[in-house]
Amino acid sequence: MKDRLIGGKIRAVSVLALGFIVASTVPLYSQSADPLVEFSKKICPTLKQLVAKQAVNSHKDDPIPVIVQFERGASAADKQLPPKAKALPLINGYAHRRSAVEIKALLKSTAVKYITFDAIIHPHQTNFLSVSSVAPSSAVNVNLATIGADQANSLGYTGAGVVVAVLDSGIGPHPDLNGRVIGAVDFTSGVPVLSSTNTDGYGHGTHVAGILGGSGAMSGGAYAGVAPGVNLFDVKVVGDDGSGSTSNLINAIDWVIQNKGTYNIRVANLSLGHPPLEGYALDPACQAVERMVAAGIVTVVAAGNNGKDSTHPVIWEAINSPGNDPAVITVYPINTLGTASQSDDIATTYGSRGPTYFDNLFKPDISGPGNKIPSLLASGSFIPQNYPSLVIDSNYMYLSGSSMATPFVTGTVALMIQANPGLTPNLVKFILGLTAVKLQQPNMLEQGNGMVNALTAAQLAAGTDVPTHTLLGPIPPAWSLGGQDVWCGGAFATGNRILYSKLVDPAVSATWGNGVTWTNSIIGSSWVTWTDAFFSADSIIWSDSIIWSDSIIWSDGVFRSDWVTWTDGFFSADSIIWSDSVIWSDGSIWAGDGVWTDNTFLGDHR
Repeated sequence: MKDRLIGGKIRAVSVLALGFIVASTVPLYSQSADPLVEFSKKICPTLKQLVAKQAVNSHKDDPIPVIVQFERGASAADKQLPPKAKALPLINGYAHRRSAVEIKALLKSTAVKYITFDAIIHPHQTNFLSVSSVAPSSAVNVNLATIGADQANSLGYTGAGVVVAVLDSGIGPHPDLNGRVIGAVDFTSGVPVLSSTNTDGYGHGTHVAGILGGSGAMSGGAYAGVAPGVNLFDVKVVGDDGSGSTSNLINAIDWVIQNKGTYNIRVANLSLGHPPLEGYALDPACQAVERMVAAGIVTVVAAGNNGKDSTHPVIWEAINSPGNDPAVITVYPINTLGTASQSDDIATTYGSRGPTYFDNLFKPDISGPGNKIPSLLASGSFIPQNYPSLVIDSNYMYLSGSSMATPFVTGTVALMIQANPGLTPNLVKFILGLTAVKLQQPNMLEQGNGMVNALTAAQLAAGTDVPTHTLLGPIPPAWSLGGQDVWCGGAFATGNRILYSKLVDPAVSATWGNGVTWTNSIIGSSWVTWTDAFFSADSIIWSDSIIWSDSIIWSDGVFRSDWVTWTDGFFSADSIIWSDSVIWSDGSIWAGDGVWTDNTFLGDHR
């Protein structure tokens, strides 16, 4: 029985039954060579360790929930799916529980491409118990103000006509959503179940939906969302206990792709995932989100909350799956300290930092407010019932985490698509990165390209002629927040490349982040050109196909690519790179005693 928890610290959840029967569909092979060695590239490194341990202890050879992916062109006879296996057509594979003996046999099959865990996914909220109830003091949402969303709303950008799929724990009925949840499908049983009513027994998805598109009706506007006119489609992949499976998420993504035309779904929000286990090219959840982006759906994903654990106050390379995929827009949570001003914004201690594990790609892409965020409460759901200190009143509660930062970006995307329905996922990502506000304190591997800038992003989207890739007129590079100018940055990082022009804001034109120097030179390539005057009517050029490569390397404690070097000193004595030593620690993904554990860190909040 799985523990029910909110951001619980390392609570073992047994999902394995003792004993196994070797399926008759798995052929017998010679035992002359160890397939874990011979075919080591075909298995997740952490799974390989577990299989090796269980293979020498036959009495503990418990079936392991795995995802098996096949080579392209493998026939049905070659695949030999076991009875009751869950087919995953989107990634050419299946999910099932297999013993260590069966997994070792599968590795020898020429039809098998890769085997990894059917990892448990969790929403990326953390828990804090010291929050006191705070009644709305004004009709101004500090979080909306800090990203310029309130000003964008006043210009008519509300997300009206745009449909966002929220893949989460469900969306409970709430007056602030005003009948804008246009449909619901539940994948928690493993098969899609369409419903005429939307429900959320855990409470996370409703909170996310409110940040994205709540009207603020029950708070006099104080707790409105970024896109109060947006329509939502409820895709339930997390159960009432706060957990789900990667395989169900993959099939839910497949369903969204197949039904995007029926419901006009343009954007997807994934405030969930699991810690990194392999590179994105082999990760089945990453392969699924790549197909969603290729289908034209802008996909926004939480970075995760693995920025620290009980023994490591700073962890790098912990971007969660599927946020570690370069095709998606990955979001880190910023602590605004409860003010609209961006000058005091700091990185949260718990947010997952970049670069990505295995691939060393630049992540996160962007950041948003993510600490002590007020939003919708799902009546009777698990979180407010068990954590009453998070409750503001009968309609609202607080949560923190990259889960909360993500819908600030997703809501901004809805504003952009309303402003310009012709935008593609890559153009949306480009504009978000281009218009993001560079923050002074957080590391660039925390804030990404900067804080999301809803106002300028919507304006730039509206002023862009997509067919000709030109601007229809100049776009203001700054706006006023509390009497201070908020400037767009000129740098845009993605994958392993950073391209930039002179930063617009004089305060950060020399340095950005912790001592990282930016030059004023124009950097260009065959696929994109940046100029110092990219806000003029004829100077913006971009590519519809972002190029990813593998040229980032680690060398002498310096993070390098072909074009830029980061030397922020994050290899300090109290920091660590995400690795198997983290995976197999007290915060394990798969513990040595053969039980599945929750890996969300519960700690203090900054």
